[in-house]
Amino acid sequence: MVNTKYSNYIYQINGEQLKSNPDTIFDSNQVYLIIDKNLQIIWIWAGSQSKLFHRYIASSWAGKLKSKKEYYNYTYELIKQGRENEDFITIINEINEGRMDLNYPGESRALKIDSKKISLNQPSDQLYTQKISTQKVSAIKSILSEIKEMQMHVQYSMEHIGKRIKRIEEILEK
Repeated sequence: MVNTKYSNYIYQINGEQLKSNPDTIFDSNQVYLIIDKNLQIIWIWAGSQSKLFHRYIASSWAGKLKSKKEYYNYTYELIKQGRENEDFITIINEINEGRMDLNYPGESRALKIDSKKISLNQPSDQLYTQKISTQKVSAIKSILSEIKEMQMHVQYSMEHIGKRIKRIEEILEK
């Protein structure tokens, strides 16, 4: 699928364990951690059919990876299948295009930025401002997505609690 250097930055959640260099990627039943050295983000990609438990485990593993010296300043973000942001789509495209020449996920984005510096001759602080803006939008969308998911779980829980209370009341009336 991908070269050894590139796949060293991709992990799959396997039960409660983290499997490096997975055989497949972007399986809708799975959850993956992808380290983006360019943006210093540990992406948690959750397939549309993945289990909430595996997403939780992925968050835990992302925190453990952050504690390692090489990823200390990294953040982590949850990305759900079908709701990928522009920064993450770069990685999807790299993998789909079989970019064996790259050393890590997201490297093609860094190459594009370098070519913009050369061809557009923009001041580096202007490029930095654009990058922050994209990251903020991405972070906000990710947080909103998480909030919506939590809201659905709370709503389900409240309905379930209501049913249980109603059942207790029925039992007490008998």
